[in-house]
Amino acid sequence: MTVSVMTNTVKTGVEAGVATLTLNRAKEMNSFDADTARAIVEAVEGFAADASVRVLVVAGEGPAFSAGGDFNWVLTWPGLDAITRRVGADALMGAIQAIYDFPKPSIARVHGAAVGGGVGVMLACDFAVAASKARFGLTSARNGLLAGIAIPVLIEAVGPRVARQLLMHGGLFDAATALRIGLVDQVVEADALDATVATLARELMLGAPSVQTLVKKLITEIDAMPHDAHAADLLGEHVANQCVTEEALEGMSAFLEKRRPKWAL
Repeated sequence: MTVSVMTNTVKTGVEAGVATLTLNRAKEMNSFDADTARAIVEAVEGFAADASVRVLVVAGEGPAFSAGGDFNWVLTWPGLDAITRRVGADALMGAIQAIYDFPKPSIARVHGAAVGGGVGVMLACDFAVAASKARFGLTSARNGLLAGIAIPVLIEAVGPRVARQLLMHGGLFDAATALRIGLVDQVVEADALDATVATLARELMLGAPSVQTLVKKLITEIDAMPHDAHAADLLGEHVANQCVTEEALEGMSAFLEKRRPKWAL
């Protein structure tokens, strides 16, 4: 079953367990403003609540993945009061956080350019697959701005040293460099991009949904903890509990019976 919805800022659809969120401001290079940010949050929350959705793909319409924040919108900020400016900044941060917190696997399908906050959108996903001619950059410093919405996920992806370098330099770089520094996970020719993303989505749907959700939750929690007995206690509790869930029993039975588990679409 295919379900599609389009607004002025995003397009959404669900087909065979794969939800797609496409930034829909091609003329603006899929830069985003408060309306776009709110649309992203609404779409992602809807997909999270939809049991038929197993994987989320985030993409961009037109020639680019995303150019980040919309300068035409940000240029109105000096005429706004501090509270309203903060509301705008929080909307952008909220969109990145919603994608990052999505409880199911997510994939960024990257073509054209991913710049500034667009890199943040990409890195909020669990996987990033890029076309070989895609270009990347944390260019905000060259515009007198701070790419704040990208910083937390950037540090997680490439580490603090490389994050500092990218944010201070502000230049563009190619997909090969993005792959080398860990910014993306796969680089393929443009004509293979959709097939590669589709294959990865199918592979992810072989995993048990409850385990994938638990992994995303635990990795974040444990990464913030000291590597001591507290982490071991937390993991021990979850391992013991997961072993008696319906999905665990189904998965083990399917393995022994040499068949696919029920969740593997």
